[in-house]
Amino acid sequence: MQLIPEYKADVPRVERFNFLSRFTHWGHTVTFLLCLFTGLALFLNNVDWLAAIFGGYAGANLVHRISAVIMTIVVVIFVIGNFKVLIAWIKDILRFGMNDIKFLLLFPLEFLGFKVKVPPQTKFNGGEKGNSMVTPTAVIFLILSGYIMWFPTIFPAGLVRLAYPIHDIAMVLATMMVCMHGYLGSFHPGSGESFWGMWKGTVREDWAEHHHKTWYDETYGDKSKAE
Repeated sequence: MQLIPEYKADVPRVERFNFLSRFTHWGHTVTFLLCLFTGLALFLNNVDWLAAIFGGYAGANLVHRISAVIMTIVVVIFVIGNFKVLIAWIKDILRFGMNDIKFLLLFPLEFLGFKVKVPPQTKFNGGEKGNSMVTPTAVIFLILSGYIMWFPTIFPAGLVRLAYPIHDIAMVLATMMVCMHGYLGSFHPGSGESFWGMWKGTVREDWAEHHHKTWYDETYGDKSKAE
C-alpha cells in the first residue's frame, strides 16, 4: 500500500511553498516531536523506557530544552526572513467565508471516501485555516509558558503556577492538531499531494486547480495573467 502519492516530475507543477516556509515547517515538526516525547517522559509516570531513549530523565530534560530553544529560533527566522509570506498567510486565514464553511461540512464525506465537489478554496482550505489558527496559537503558548517554567525566579509566582496548566493544555491541543495535520497532509488519499508541496515546494497543477481553485486562478490562472 502506497501511503504518500508518487512524486510525478513529468507533469505540469506549480510552486506552493518557498524554501524558508518548508524549512520552518520541518524544523518545527522535528523540534515539536522531540519536545513532545521528552515532555511525556518527564510528565507521565512509569515511562522509564521512554526516558531511556534520551539517556534517562536528565537527558530527556536536556533534549527538551535544547529542542525548545531551536523551535523558538526557527519561528523567529520565519517571522523575520519570511515576513511577506507570514502576512499573506494571515490574510488568507482571514478570508474565511462561505466556501470554507461548505468545505468543512463536506469534508467528512470526502474523508470517508465519498466523491464530493470541493468548493473553490484559497491557498489554504477551511480545515487548513482552522489548523493555522489553533496550532500556531498553541505553540506560542507552549513556548511562552515553557520559558516561564524554565526561569521561574524572574516571573511572578502566580504566573509561574498558571504556566503549568497552560503548557499542558497547549500540548494536548497542539498534539491533536499535529496528528490530524500529519495524516491529512500526507497520507489521506485526496490530499496527499500536498506533502510534496511542503517537501519539494511544488504540487501537480491539476491538483492545485482542483483543491485550491481560487488560489490557483489568482496565482497561476487566467485571473493572474489578466492582472
